[in-house]
Amino acid sequence: MMAEADGKLTGRPGICMVTRGPGATNAASGIHVAKQDSTPMIMFVGQIGRRMRGREAFQEVDYRQTFGDLAKWVEEIDHVDRIPEVISHAYHVAMSGRPGPVVLALPEDMLRETCDKVCGPRVEVAAPAPDKDAMRQFEYLLKSAEKPFLLLGGSRWNESAMKAVHQFAENWGLPVGCSFRRQHLFDHLHQNYAGDVGLGINPKLKQRIENSDLVILLGARFSENPSQGFSLFDIPNPKQRLVHVHVGAEELGRIYVPDLPIVATPENFVSAALELPVSKKFIDFENAHIDYLNWSDDLPETPGQAQMGPIVSTLRGCAKRHCCKWRWKLCNLGASFLAFSGVR
Repeated sequence: MMAEADGKLTGRPGICMVTRGPGATNAASGIHVAKQDSTPMIMFVGQIGRRMRGREAFQEVDYRQTFGDLAKWVEEIDHVDRIPEVISHAYHVAMSGRPGPVVLALPEDMLRETCDKVCGPRVEVAAPAPDKDAMRQFEYLLKSAEKPFLLLGGSRWNESAMKAVHQFAENWGLPVGCSFRRQHLFDHLHQNYAGDVGLGINPKLKQRIENSDLVILLGARFSENPSQGFSLFDIPNPKQRLVHVHVGAEELGRIYVPDLPIVATPENFVSAALELPVSKKFIDFENAHIDYLNWSDDLPETPGQAQMGPIVSTLRGCAKRHCCKWRWKLCNLGASFLAFSGVR
């Protein structure tokens, strides 16, 4: 879980090393989170000696079979001189397209061998960008819309992309939502913020998305939470016009057929979007933000003595009195905590 969090924060693979058998199975939950959240990670796991395979040796596990559905790639390094090659490829797999976890098994007898190989270079991966034709189509859809909605999520974001998406939303007056466990992508106190599209969604926000005529899903895949249990949009043809921007081409049209599929990183797409001439500005974003603020203050009562809503509200008030910067961070932290715990 720590490696998964590190991958989320840095955009580069979080690294963990675990023992064979129980160490690997205990790590499976972290691998699963990394897979579903598109987080780059590399897990090195111990393995029995190569000559013992198939004998059910002590804590023997077939890692390809065990992690085949949880990881993007599972490999066993049988030859010491291939370590630089396999690790380099692991970084490329973990970071490219839709990021995810890689599992590398290390036989104990291989680890005792020596070689004269050197480490590979630092790995950087391709950053796809939208072409001019795609952006012309996007501009047409945006200008034709009356009730658009921008939904952010996924991975391969950086500080530059988050700053740029704030400017893009301001330029056009777009209401903005963040998907599950991605509340940090947009300032919750910004006038364009409409709320999180995850667990315990604001009913008014859900209705707003259902009634929109253009949904722009930027960076995320259309999994259970952004689609509210696959209930927000008709499958496979949504009634809303749909623009889906994702770094992995395999995710475009996987469940919903987009009017405009675009393979691009969030940063490259938003950079291109900022170059579009702004010909109109939607005004309903103000009501969306008011709905969010009202929903945030209408705190539900939960079982037990520890009332999470008032706790977060108190933190928010303290931060407001002391420092606007920390106020933003605590608001985002509080929203993330409540969403993760299932409390709105």
